Amino acid sequence: MPESHSAYNKRHKEEAKLVRVYPDPILRKPTRPVRPGSPEARAVAEALREAFTRIEGLGLAANQLGLLYRAAIVLLEPESELNSTKPDPIIMLNPRILWRSEEVVVEEEGCLSLPGVFAEVPRAKAVRVEYQDEDGNRHFIEAQGLNARILQHELDHLDGALFIDLLPTNERQRVLRLFRELQ
Repeated sequence: MPESHSAYNKRHKEEAKLVRVYPDPILRKPTRPVRPGSPEARAVAEALREAFTRIEGLGLAANQLGLLYRAAIVLLEPESELNSTKPDPIIMLNPRILWRSEEVVVEEEGCLSLPGVFAEVPRAKAVRVEYQDEDGNRHFIEAQGLNARILQHELDHLDGALFIDLLPTNERQRVLRLFRELQ
């Protein structure tokens, strides 16, 4: 059953209490590396986990919570249809994109920091990402489709960029006009 307009507005108001909303300047600041195992890393990871349980999203970057550390939490879909178990969210410390496919796919995207607006955003179809877990172990993810889009979106946040930055000027202006009307 579709969510009612009032339920949608209530949910977004609750999320707005947790997540920084455009034009908050912290969303435009690049984040700094975090040392795995440090008190800061533990605090950031816990804040991301706590907030992620209270929002409806596929990812969340630390600066969306006002924390200028290079950390994010993502919920990636299983790459194989054979794996039907619900995946756990992944805490990523110091993630970086190592490779992007030349092939670009344009699909609809939204953002918790720009609630209520969506746009067709061009992104690489596939990426390879390196990150550290909370213990400092290095991991690599090769992702395509929606998972690649999620990773690119969250890593853009960590660099101080938003999905609207990838839009042509007229489309960006349209999205921002709609966003202001919804506020």
